[in-house]
Amino acid sequence: MIKRFGPTLRRIVILAAALTLVTQLALAYIGITYIDAIDKSLHEKRTQDILYQFQQNVLVQLNNIDNLMLLLQTPEFSDYYKNLMRLRSDNVATLGMWELQQKFNTLDLSPDSFRAVYFLGQSFVQRSLAQKIGSASFVDLPRVDQDRLHYSKLDKLILPDREQLTRYTQADFAQAFRTNNPMLEKADINQLKEFMAEIQGRLVFSNGNENGVLTIIVLSDRFFQQAIPEKSPEGTYFSVVGKDKRLLWTTAPSNPLSGLEDTGAGSTNASKEGQADTASYNNAVKQLTPFNLSIVYTDKDGGTGALRGERIYQMAVLSLVTLLITILFSYLYLKQVFKPFRMISIQIKSFSLSSEWLLRTLPDDLIKKGFHAVSMRNKIILALIVAVGVPAVSDGVLYAWLSEHDTKREMQTSVNVTSRFSAVSIHNRLQFTETILKEISASRQLQDYVTNNYTTPLLMGGLPTNLLMFPGLNDISYFVLLDENGNCIYSSIFSNNKSAFNTDTDYLKDRDDPYWITNYNNVFNPLSTALLKRMEGPGEATYLLMVPKQSIFENIDSGLINTSYTIADARGHMIYESRANAAVDDPGWHFSTIGIPNTDWKLTIGFVFTDVLEMNREYQQQFLLFTSIVLLLSIAVAVPIAIQLVKPIHRLKETMLRVGEGDLSLRLEDIDNTEIGGIVRSYNRMIDQLHRVMCEENELIAMKTRAELDMLQAQINPHFLYNTLEVINMRSMKSGNLEVSAIVRALADLFRYSIAKGSDIVELDKELAHVANYVTIQQIRFGHSFEVDYEVPDELKSRSIGRFVLQPIIENAIKHGFEGWEDGGRIVISASAENGNLKVRIVDNGIGMDKETLVHVRADMEREYGKAQSDENGIGLRNVYQRLRLIYREGTSMTIESGEMKGTAITLTVPLHTP
Repeated sequence: MIKRFGPTLRRIVILAAALTLVTQLALAYIGITYIDAIDKSLHEKRTQDILYQFQQNVLVQLNNIDNLMLLLQTPEFSDYYKNLMRLRSDNVATLGMWELQQKFNTLDLSPDSFRAVYFLGQSFVQRSLAQKIGSASFVDLPRVDQDRLHYSKLDKLILPDREQLTRYTQADFAQAFRTNNPMLEKADINQLKEFMAEIQGRLVFSNGNENGVLTIIVLSDRFFQQAIPEKSPEGTYFSVVGKDKRLLWTTAPSNPLSGLEDTGAGSTNASKEGQADTASYNNAVKQLTPFNLSIVYTDKDGGTGALRGERIYQMAVLSLVTLLITILFSYLYLKQVFKPFRMISIQIKSFSLSSEWLLRTLPDDLIKKGFHAVSMRNKIILALIVAVGVPAVSDGVLYAWLSEHDTKREMQTSVNVTSRFSAVSIHNRLQFTETILKEISASRQLQDYVTNNYTTPLLMGGLPTNLLMFPGLNDISYFVLLDENGNCIYSSIFSNNKSAFNTDTDYLKDRDDPYWITNYNNVFNPLSTALLKRMEGPGEATYLLMVPKQSIFENIDSGLINTSYTIADARGHMIYESRANAAVDDPGWHFSTIGIPNTDWKLTIGFVFTDVLEMNREYQQQFLLFTSIVLLLSIAVAVPIAIQLVKPIHRLKETMLRVGEGDLSLRLEDIDNTEIGGIVRSYNRMIDQLHRVMCEENELIAMKTRAELDMLQAQINPHFLYNTLEVINMRSMKSGNLEVSAIVRALADLFRYSIAKGSDIVELDKELAHVANYVTIQQIRFGHSFEVDYEVPDELKSRSIGRFVLQPIIENAIKHGFEGWEDGGRIVISASAENGNLKVRIVDNGIGMDKETLVHVRADMEREYGKAQSDENGIGLRNVYQRLRLIYREGTSMTIESGEMKGTAITLTVPLHTP
């Protein structure tokens, strides 16, 4: 293999491979450096935004619990437990229970958020109840009250967790629960154990017996799951940590959060020792100050490195392929470069050892005009530049494209993740608003107002005190009560101008669950949203309409700059539009549109990553600078190397020139074993015998000269043909054979036109005369079976057209159009000037072509030179069209129209000018 390479060829190939490898390493370093920076920036932004969205969603969930707890502590719910119901008559207790159940049903608590609610009285004379979400009635707890919690020491575990979300474990109850108090009976202990079993391992929120009734809300296992989308990014997890760093909820396996108990504010890395999976996990933490909770966003390997690993693999594969291509190209290219020298060396050596006194010539294709016409030095320079510079530029362009593609993909992924979180956030806020509406509709004052058929004024038209302090009303602009005709019968604001709140009956639907309406014209902001709920009364139906503030949508914005949010309903009506707006086709912006769960609304979110785009621009600049340097270095290295390598060739050339002048005494100094060295050695041996070869060559030249003279003497003078045809014409006229005379005269003119020298463009009148001579011969030949009409205005006859473009078309019409005809054939040649072009149209009434043949003829006409035709019908037409294209370039056209038994029409269009 080494011998086949040869020392000179091998050195250049190794040099090209080495330069290519260095270039690839530099490109890879630049690409990986920038992709790391871009990856880190994208990860930080994504983490910041996801953590913010998760925080906002959890806060909405927690505010919903807090508002529910505030509502359950109002007299409308708590009075039932304080009124010593166990001492009342059964009728009073049953009626009170029924009213409480109806009020509780109005809240319509979702089982996705809530599991159960416990109301524990102070002592055995106050009733304690439990309502499991989804059940039809309360469950009486006769042996669970606050006194018994005190006797069993459970109050010391539960009461300190006032308004704190927590999760009690079996160890917590085992440590706190005591059964040795004589005030506890066995039945009390059993029911307390059942109570502990119900709340053990569950998320619990209590009021700490603030108003004399211990209210405990047990949350569903999916409570926090509603704060995140159904599908989270792979390798990311979410957690909620309570007091004492207790893990309350997580989507993560145990491994990523094994060190979470030690997690404080900020970010930490945790890994499970002794596990097969040793990957690190990054925990980003945010505090929920009002609730003494922390939320944790975890991603595997810090969320970075995904692009880096993929890019390193791509670059390694591409660099290896590039290196192989460089070696292969250099080897094959340089083999072609040195091929003439190898062939010359072989030929010279063959001559010097031959027993014949004849110098054999080199192959005709050994040195071509194109490739081998370039000097040896320039070929080597070109080899190094192409082998090094082209891969650098092409790989750099590919790396830049991959970087931009991957960056756009990651940016779009970030936008998609944010949009999913934002959709969940909006859905939770809408549910939060619906909960407020349900809670208001459960108000005793509002129920009494509806029940009394609007006869009892609400504090003289104002808002009742307990409604004024209603939880969540700070997020509500106002609410009104409407009759079934849409007329306002109560409003929380502007009560003296109720007509301003009258509502179109199209918005009023016969449904009991709350529903949203858009494009609602409220008193503060036209084209707003509103929430409606139908309320049953003793008479006609009433509707509670509530208008939320824009803040329920504004808070979804994470505060990142260059962010755009829009919310629209199914009909495209805009519900909300953020402060930053951008069109879909704005450069640099990435958009994601997603449906908001349980609605027909669409959320469109857009980001522009300014810093990432800036880093991308820097990368492109670095790439351009580096590739420029590589090209310059390639030239700088290639030129001196090429000069050094071609020095023996120049010495050989100079020696050959002097030998050509007659000095056969010159010899070249022998050099090392290279392609050029072989030529030098063979050349030195050849000079010794060259004088004998020169004698043979002189004799060959003499023989060649005589052969050329004989050939010149055999040439025929064209004037001899003209004179011969003229003699035939005169003899035919004397004998009265006019047809022969006409044919001879036409043939002479045809011959004269054909061999005449000059331009490829002639006057249309001359081309028509040529056609007429051809037609004359063909009419006599076919017995005047066809006629030709010329409809060419005189002013167009002086215009120019390509030579020999009309006669082949006429020939095609006679040969194929009138095949088998004895008479009736007609050809019309017409010309017109349109839009600066000369149009010549040839129409015959021949047999025409079917659709399939016409398709083939048109296809053949468009074929390039050297392409075979599918049939002979279109050869003449193709030649005409190709010659017109050669003459007029794009300024010409040729169309063919034909139908079976409907003749054929061909139209030529050329620029209109005078030759």
